[in-house]
Amino acid sequence: MAEKSMDFVSVSQDYFIGMPQLALGGLSENWLLKECGHQHWLALAKRLDLPAPNFVDQQGRHMYAAFLVVKISNAALHQVTENSRLWIETQLTRVSASRSYSRHDLYLEGPDSHRDCVARVELLSSFVNRSELGNNQSVARGEMAKGDWSANEAASQMVAQHKAGRTLPDAALSVSAVPFVYQPCPYADFNGADFLYFAQFQAVMDRAERFFQSDLQALNHISERNSMALWQTVERTICYYGNINLDDGLEANLYAMPSADQDSSLLSHCGRLYRQSDHALIANVITRKRYLDHSLVRFQEKQASLKSSTNVGGES
Repeated sequence: MAEKSMDFVSVSQDYFIGMPQLALGGLSENWLLKECGHQHWLALAKRLDLPAPNFVDQQGRHMYAAFLVVKISNAALHQVTENSRLWIETQLTRVSASRSYSRHDLYLEGPDSHRDCVARVELLSSFVNRSELGNNQSVARGEMAKGDWSANEAASQMVAQHKAGRTLPDAALSVSAVPFVYQPCPYADFNGADFLYFAQFQAVMDRAERFFQSDLQALNHISERNSMALWQTVERTICYYGNINLDDGLEANLYAMPSADQDSSLLSHCGRLYRQSDHALIANVITRKRYLDHSLVRFQEKQASLKSSTNVGGES
């Protein structure tokens, strides 16, 4: 269902939740980003009175709505479980000839068909095209003169975040002098537009977090959590500055951002993602997670405790 006004277009989509939408501990953040990106494209096509998201500039060049900033807030992904009913309510506004802003509110069906908001996702995109076919480092901003646009405060704030994201926060504490290195797989990490998919930046940062977890927890003053602890995203902001070509690699530097109250249930960090070929910054990722109490971790802790007891008994 879609609703269009002079300033925005609204789209509503419902989902019956199963394994494709789920991850360990609740709704998959990676699926959520992909789906909201898809809804952004569909809503943008409706805003431009196009039957499909096939964007072409005045010179006839194909364009894509690439994301500049992705923001997740107030997320309670653990509440979304198998066989639950979820709605994503999308509202999109064009804010310039090249940029569009969308807000996606997630509602979960509760008792008596009451809907509870379990997350908000905001996306800021810009039309882009390649000046050289096959070269993802030749991307330039494009424009769609068709239609009108209007100012939006939330979009302006995201533009400011994008500019600020090029600089490392003062409170950031380096986790390691050696970066986490990731070699993207062309079959899993690139999308149909031949770019490293915007949602995979989140996946790479989660891998880097897991790799550095013990040191990251220590710098966040939560070393009492063991290295098997699980954390689930509450807030995340990703600012994008570039992409990579086929067979280029990624390097991720992670920085702890401990909370002032040293809350042991929270894990916060800043991630800087660099292109390996020229060490150019291609993303800045600010993440805030909450401790996830999970049976898999409790089992591992139990096994470790039993093993420790056995070793002590054997030594005596």
